[in-house]
Amino acid sequence: MKLRGDVLKQIRRKRGLSQTALAEGICTQATISLMEKQNRLPKMDILTAICERLNISSDRIVENEVSGVNDTFNKVIDMLTAHEYDKAEEMLDAVKVKQLDSDFDKQRYYYLLGMVQVENDQIDDAIFNFELVLTQFATTSANIYLAMTTAGMAMAYLKRNDRERAIRLTNRSVKLIDNKKLIGSLHQWASINDQIANLYLELGDPDSAIEMVNRGIKMCRAQDSLFLLDELYLCLGRCYIAKGEQEDAKQALEIAKSLSIARHGTLMEEDIETELEKLQ
Repeated sequence: MKLRGDVLKQIRRKRGLSQTALAEGICTQATISLMEKQNRLPKMDILTAICERLNISSDRIVENEVSGVNDTFNKVIDMLTAHEYDKAEEMLDAVKVKQLDSDFDKQRYYYLLGMVQVENDQIDDAIFNFELVLTQFATTSANIYLAMTTAGMAMAYLKRNDRERAIRLTNRSVKLIDNKKLIGSLHQWASINDQIANLYLELGDPDSAIEMVNRGIKMCRAQDSLFLLDELYLCLGRCYIAKGEQEDAKQALEIAKSLSIARHGTLMEEDIETELEKLQ
């Protein structure tokens, strides 16, 4: 991650705050100065508190660098989103873990590897890698990968038919995104809401699933982003089918179909058509 100190400084001045006033009760004035002048990234709890005081999201002043390992991980995320699991696995296989410099990079690596393994039904390996994230990196940074990993763990246990543990982990992931000020991008927030919604649906709780879907849709609309909107509306349609609300289901699925074409052609049309056939 890269801090935009120039943007931080501009926002601080617009709020009419001195460096000392912004730092009060959070950190030292010198920390703010280093952030603005040298793009020094502070601890995540400090960054979160500063963003709260400025009433901004962390995305305004923090960006992911698109070079080296960051570029690799971003491509893997795109492949997972597109359900291209074999390609994602190949790209992760090329990453040399010992050369990863930061705990944050290691956290991302083991999370992404675990997600690929869940999709490939390598459940024991996936759980092992998710546990690495949650036990070794849980206190290093308050970022959204903690919630995403917890939801990934729930997916793994659901595939293992351990419903009780899957429910506990799903509920825990919701508490993480509700109670902790986690750092994450719009794409990550949309993904975690979609992930949790599908978990609740599989666990037989369509009402909770609808609540999570609507959170994701609201976020995407607020940012004028189509990212994952088709998958969110597909999940919404499936929720209404589970509740026996056919008209609402049809409306959601038709929206999903249109969004799928707008985003990437016919990638999801077969899944959507399958769900629409259930309404005939």
